[in-house]
Amino acid sequence: MKKIEIADFVIRLLTLAALIGGGLWAWYQYTESGARDWQNNITLKAEVLPYHDDLRLLVVHVQSKNPRPNTFELQSAQHDSFDLRVRRLAPDAAEGKVFHEDEGDLIAHADLLQLAGGDYEFLPQAEMDDMQAVVVKANTWVSVIADMKIHTGTRDAHGQPDIDENSTSAVVYVPK
Repeated sequence: MKKIEIADFVIRLLTLAALIGGGLWAWYQYTESGARDWQNNITLKAEVLPYHDDLRLLVVHVQSKNPRPNTFELQSAQHDSFDLRVRRLAPDAAEGKVFHEDEGDLIAHADLLQLAGGDYEFLPQAEMDDMQAVVVKANTWVSVIADMKIHTGTRDAHGQPDIDENSTSAVVYVPK
């Protein structure tokens, strides 16, 4: 009978150690994965529709998804931003020219955060689609950029407000 009591006690201790170890491992994984950090997967979809004369309608869908299990919010009062920019690329660039993301003449800018009322809440696993239509001349190459910036509430090494940023871009040809 004594051996059974000892075995039962050892099994209970091992079970308790496994529960504590599993809980500590889960907490470690939670904090290592960023705990309350934010992430948003942004994609762009664009289509060109006839409009009138030599103008076309560039329809841009800025699709964003919060893949994390927690909510985050963009607030214009905190100087967060969610912007869409359309830039015309130079038509006469030489071979080998590299266009940087924010290079070219700004054709249009949309403040998606202000269009949402200044606050934008992203629930866990939520998918959003912000659509904007821009009139563009035919036979034009444009760069489309969507970016989201959120202030972390901390300061960087220079004492400036620290921001996290997420963006995506695409190049679209607007045919004749």
